[in-house]
Amino acid sequence: MLLEEEMPALSGKAKRAVVHLVFSRWVILFLAVAIVLPWLVIAPLLASGHAVYGHSATGSPVAATSASDAPPADPPPQVWIAGKKGPWGQIDSMLFDLDVPPDCVLPPPAPPVRWSFPGYTKEKVLATLRSVGIPEDEVKKLEGSAKWSSAAGVTSVEPGDPLILSLAPKVRAKLYAILVEFPQNAQHVDPIWFRAGNVDWRLQESGLAPESVALLKRLLYPQGENSLCFADSELALRNLPNDAERSRFMQAVLRKRAVLARIRIDPDTDVEELAQYWGIGGRRKDLLPFLNALHRVEKGCELNVVCLLPDFAREHLYRHPGAAANDKGVMQDCFWSAYNFFNDQPDNSFADTHSTAGLNKDCYQIAAPTQLGDLMILTTRGGSPVHAAVFLADDIYFTKNGLSQIQPWILMHFADLLEEYNTTHPNSGLDIHYFRRKGL
Repeated sequence: MLLEEEMPALSGKAKRAVVHLVFSRWVILFLAVAIVLPWLVIAPLLASGHAVYGHSATGSPVAATSASDAPPADPPPQVWIAGKKGPWGQIDSMLFDLDVPPDCVLPPPAPPVRWSFPGYTKEKVLATLRSVGIPEDEVKKLEGSAKWSSAAGVTSVEPGDPLILSLAPKVRAKLYAILVEFPQNAQHVDPIWFRAGNVDWRLQESGLAPESVALLKRLLYPQGENSLCFADSELALRNLPNDAERSRFMQAVLRKRAVLARIRIDPDTDVEELAQYWGIGGRRKDLLPFLNALHRVEKGCELNVVCLLPDFAREHLYRHPGAAANDKGVMQDCFWSAYNFFNDQPDNSFADTHSTAGLNKDCYQIAAPTQLGDLMILTTRGGSPVHAAVFLADDIYFTKNGLSQIQPWILMHFADLLEEYNTTHPNSGLDIHYFRRKGL
C-alpha cells in the first residue's frame, strides 16, 4: 500500500515524499476479522427483527428498533415515560397490569349465550344478523333450529357455541356493537379491551396453555383504530379443559391495566410549588416538611404520587373493594369514589350508581382540568352520566371503573380511560364535562 503526502523539507522548501506502508499477511488477516466479526454478530439480530436495548441517562430501559419497524402506537409496557412538566412537578409514568385477588376469579356459571333485542321482531333480528355479515346458511339454521323466545317486547335467540366461535372478527365487532347497547346482554357482552399489539404482554406469566391463548385471540374483535375487545367469557370457559385452566384464564383476562406514577425531586425542584399543588384542600402544611426533606437528598430522588394523595385516595389506590373494611356494604362505584376523593371519611350519600346529585350542590363547571381533584364526568350524547374520574396531573386520572369487586381503584391515562368506556358505547360516542369542588 502506498500513501503519498506533502511533507515540509528541513530547508523550508516543500518536497514531495512517498511513504511506503507494508503490511504482513497476519496483520491483514487480523484487520479483516476485526471488521467482519461484529457484523456477523449483529446481522442475525437485525434479520430477526429483535430490538436492541440501551439505557437512558436516568437508567430507564429504552427500546431502539430498525428503521423498517412500524412505530409503536402505545407507550412500551414496564418502561418509565416522561410526562409534561407542570405545577405538579416532573411526573413520569409506567404501565403495568394489576391482578385480581384469587378469591375474586372463581369462574362464573356459563349458561348458553342468549342474544336479546328489545323492540325487535324475529324477522328484524334475522335481518340484523344478515346485515352484520353472518352467512345466509347460518342465518337459515338460526331461523329453523335455534331456541327463540319473546317476552315483554324483547326477542331473544340462543345462537349456540359453534356459530359464535365461527364469527369473523369484523362480523363479531358489528354484531356486538349492537348487542352491547342493550342492558339485557350485559351478562354476555361485557367487553374487556386490549391495546392492539399488547395482548401477549397482558398474558405474560399467566400460565395459560397455548390452546387457551389461541382461543382468546380467536375471540378478539377490533374496535376503533388501536383496540381489540373480548366479550365471550362464558363461551371461552365452556371450551377450556378443566377448572384450573378456567381460573387461570379468568385471572389473565381480568387483569387491569394501570399506571404507576412518580414525581422527580432534585435540587432545581420548586418545593413550594409542589406543596401548593399536591397539598390543595388544606394539606400543604402536612406535605411541605416531607418535600423539603426529600429536596435535601444530594442527588435527588423519585417519589410515588401515592404519598401525595389525600387519605381516601391513598388508602384505596391499587386495592379492590373487599380490602376497604370500613366501607363494606356500600355501592363503591365511580361516582362514590370521585366525590369522596378529598373526604377523610367517605360520604355514603353518593353511593348511588350514576348519581350526579353532588355536582349541583358542591361543584361548578370548568373548561378543562388544571388542579388536583378536578372531576371529569363522561355522559352519553343524551346527557346520561356514564362515569366519573378525578384529575391528578398531566393526563393521569384516579378512577374506579364499575361496581364489581374485580374493579380496583387505579390510575389511568386519559386516552385509556376513554377507551375503557367507548367499548360499551361504540355507536353513540361520549361527551366530556369538567367540574371543580367549591372552596378549593
